[in-house]
Amino acid sequence: MASVTLWTRLEPQPRDASMDRSLQAQVRDPLWMLARQWQVGELDGTDAGSPVQAVMSVESQPLTGYAPNGTGTGLAPYDAAVPLEPHVERVPVTLSVRGSAQLGLHAEAAIRTAVPPATATAVITALRTAYPIAATVPADAPEDPTGRAVRATLAGRVVDGVALAAAYAVAQAGGTPTPPLPPEAAEPGIPGVLADLVAYRTSLYSEPAGDAAWQPRRLDYAATVASAVSTGTTTLTAPDFPGGDLDWYSFSLASAAGAPTAGTPAPAAPTVQTFNFLPNHVTFRGMPPPRWWQFEDAATDYGALQPAQTDLATLLVMEFALVYGNDWFYVPVPTDVGSLSQVTTLVVTDTFGIRTVIEPADSGAWSMFKLSGAAGRSPFIMMPPKCAAVADGTPLEDVYFLRDDMAAMSWAVENQLQGPLDAPVDATQLAFEFDAAYPQPTLPAQTPGGPAQTYTAEQIPPANWFPMVPVVAPSGQLYFRRGILVRPGYGDVHAAANLLQPGQPFFVTDESIPSAGAEVTRYFRRVRWTDGSTLTWLAHRNRPGLGPGWSGLAFDLVQPLPPGQQ
Repeated sequence: MASVTLWTRLEPQPRDASMDRSLQAQVRDPLWMLARQWQVGELDGTDAGSPVQAVMSVESQPLTGYAPNGTGTGLAPYDAAVPLEPHVERVPVTLSVRGSAQLGLHAEAAIRTAVPPATATAVITALRTAYPIAATVPADAPEDPTGRAVRATLAGRVVDGVALAAAYAVAQAGGTPTPPLPPEAAEPGIPGVLADLVAYRTSLYSEPAGDAAWQPRRLDYAATVASAVSTGTTTLTAPDFPGGDLDWYSFSLASAAGAPTAGTPAPAAPTVQTFNFLPNHVTFRGMPPPRWWQFEDAATDYGALQPAQTDLATLLVMEFALVYGNDWFYVPVPTDVGSLSQVTTLVVTDTFGIRTVIEPADSGAWSMFKLSGAAGRSPFIMMPPKCAAVADGTPLEDVYFLRDDMAAMSWAVENQLQGPLDAPVDATQLAFEFDAAYPQPTLPAQTPGGPAQTYTAEQIPPANWFPMVPVVAPSGQLYFRRGILVRPGYGDVHAAANLLQPGQPFFVTDESIPSAGAEVTRYFRRVRWTDGSTLTWLAHRNRPGLGPGWSGLAFDLVQPLPPGQQ
């Protein structure tokens, strides 16, 4: 039979169209929350005031001396116009074909502008003859096919600007350059052009003026800075800086301030400044909020840390962050860049008007951001004139120093070299090409009834591996001395990397090449300084190596002969 089903649906209707009350998350039992705050000690108070004023006296003294060594001898006035990193890192710049051609074109254009066309043509022809770009180089020179093509194109068509600038710089100093300047260089108007060329070449790069801090025998830098004031001289040394980021922690205290040297004029007194600050709360990511009922950001969860019982450092950090984070205040300490500074007085006034003198925290057993060394602990904080953001170029040279314990020696392996275009070339590929052009003697074929083996006196390594032979100095110290390779059919193969100082003896101390080896690079760096000027310098950097290596060098080999033709 037919039926009819009925039901009733309940629908809520809001009394108010606003959602303000819903978003308030009202609490119906505030007494319970007060009881919880009382239970955990949140309502306990002490008669302790918060700091509202800090009066600070800061004593500063500038860096006044620099020496390119780790002993502090021979201090020269510090050049404040140059940041500390290029002051320490810069080494002489060596330009190849590209740089020579660019400077040569610059000089030729200036000559054509300064003198009549006929005179300019005669002067340029004479300079191209006296200072030409060489058309050929030794077979073991670091030149790739592109570099050889560029050299062949430019040879005889442009002056070697690098050689010309160096020659005229010698002439300006009263010397006689080799080769000498042609008579046409004395034509009216030409000396001024050549002087501008020397100044232009000098302005391109920041180079050391007899104060290079690179230590080839140790494969690192050594530098000393000093601050001399009327109360004495403080000396800081960086005896083994590998290159890269040079900051306050790279230095050690070599000598504390003592009495000024007798007979020398007294330097200026240290600068003392007084500052009045409003202390600010220390804040950090993930710290507990000061309010009781407040949701905390879960991005940093100190409660999730599970340190071991012996992990004291983690426990201290957790205790500071979770318990005492809100109890710390800080005040800024204005200091000058390129100075040594110390806080001499700090007086804090709290909300009750009580003034408290804050004693140095390092009067006990620990300190932070202060220098120490052979002379003890320094009271100063160093603000070095370091570079903020440095643009590093591609390494022009890359050399591996490897230990070969089986042969009781080391190896210097050229990985990248500066090519004719003043850009890096693959030294390993060049070595393959050189080995193909001058191969080792091939083994004779086996003859019927003859021996099946042959004796080989030596198997030489690739052309980019150079032996570092151990030698003992008269003082008893052990060094590695760079040797040469003798290639059959060619002769001596010499190192090409500037890092290996070709053309002169090269020594490295034994401890400078550890069992892991060392990788030393040579690269350009560029930075904009605080006065708006830009500085470009050539630097070295020492990094840990790739481990020990074996070159393939072997002696007294008995090898099987290849089978002969039947």
